[in-house]
Amino acid sequence: MRRKVFSIALKDNVSSLGEQGFCWALTEGEGCDIFRDIHSNIRRKAVWEGKLSKRALGMKGSEIRRLFRLSMQPGVISFAGGLPDPGSFPREEAASVLSRLLRERGEVLLQYGPARGDEELVEVIRERMGRRGMDVGPREVLVVSGAQQGLDLCAKLFLDPGDVVLVEAPSFIGALGAFRNYQAEMVGVPMEEDGVDLGALERTVEGLLGEGRKPKFFYTIPNFQNPTGTLTSQEKRRGVLELARRYDLLVVEDDAYGELGFGTSDQEVRPIKAMDEEGRVIYLGSFSKIVSPGIRLGWMAGPEELIDRFEMAKQMLDVCPSPLIQAMVVELHRKGFLDEHVLNLREIYRSRRDAMVSSLRRHMPQGVRWTEPLGGFYVWVTIPEGRDALDLFHMAVERKVAFVIGSAFYPDESVRNVFRLSFCHEREEVIEEGIGRLGEATRAFLSG
Repeated sequence: MRRKVFSIALKDNVSSLGEQGFCWALTEGEGCDIFRDIHSNIRRKAVWEGKLSKRALGMKGSEIRRLFRLSMQPGVISFAGGLPDPGSFPREEAASVLSRLLRERGEVLLQYGPARGDEELVEVIRERMGRRGMDVGPREVLVVSGAQQGLDLCAKLFLDPGDVVLVEAPSFIGALGAFRNYQAEMVGVPMEEDGVDLGALERTVEGLLGEGRKPKFFYTIPNFQNPTGTLTSQEKRRGVLELARRYDLLVVEDDAYGELGFGTSDQEVRPIKAMDEEGRVIYLGSFSKIVSPGIRLGWMAGPEELIDRFEMAKQMLDVCPSPLIQAMVVELHRKGFLDEHVLNLREIYRSRRDAMVSSLRRHMPQGVRWTEPLGGFYVWVTIPEGRDALDLFHMAVERKVAFVIGSAFYPDESVRNVFRLSFCHEREEVIEEGIGRLGEATRAFLSG
């Protein structure tokens, strides 16, 4: 049947139809049904739209979401997402452990569990933290649904609208989003090759105090930072803690990548929490990177009284972490599998880091710089000043390769000539092909 395009005008809604996307190609005879659909759609939207909280209205979709969709097109080699290697997921081991647990303890493990987390898993966490110099009590740990939930809980408990949070610039997008959702003002502190610029951190705090605005906490990723891959020196870690003491700040330490070093010593990756004698550091850990992200399991460590408050807030979100998944991780640890698995992951990601760095050396034109991380998942690339990585992104996607633009990692999105590459997900030969495509796009971009 021949199709016609109809313009539908609804009284009092004409100007908003285009903005709301109400535009269809209609077959003759369909008009009444489509009209009813449109009217129903508008009516449903009006019912809830006026009832959103100020906090919900402040949640904005980001440009990054759209760019991520572009990076997922067929045939695109994507270095965008920080996705662990799916081939490394312990499927057989997990299946065996879960099957036995369900046979032997199914009635308990399929029931609700303690909001604070399973006691046996808490002991596993304490043991693993203890190996890295952190001595925490059993009541100083809270099991959470991934470190991201820990970030949300920190924001929920500490931040009122307008409160100031200090963050590394650049910093983890998920943390910026969590703090932004609670209407915090984020102030970025520049990064150097060996971690945050301590002088800039102190000047920033002094400036804020001079304006009568005291920061609530400093958020940091000392080990193989997302997005730069930076390993903060032990000297700077001590400096961060000293500044926190001097100015009465809390430190939120995100250590999702701390066990994924490529030949680094235990001393080099020793967390700030291991130096904390006052209960000033809130530590976030995760099993997502060393088991799999799908299990949604992490933890927080801090003073018992504070963990009590975090527990109350968390209980209102998801009641309790999964008893079954917690028991699985306990068994993987007890069998010795988890430690062996971490060693294997280090070799996988070291090889992929090497492949990416060597490919960048071969394919990138002069004027482009990048980090060479000692662990984690990410390489941070800088193109010449005055250039916008967003423009390069579109040229790269045309050549079927993608990355994450760096401006998204800054609170004010002010730095435009940087981007992040993830080497964790793709095999070495795919990395070589993808960086070759990116090199072609970059040469064309810089010569244009």
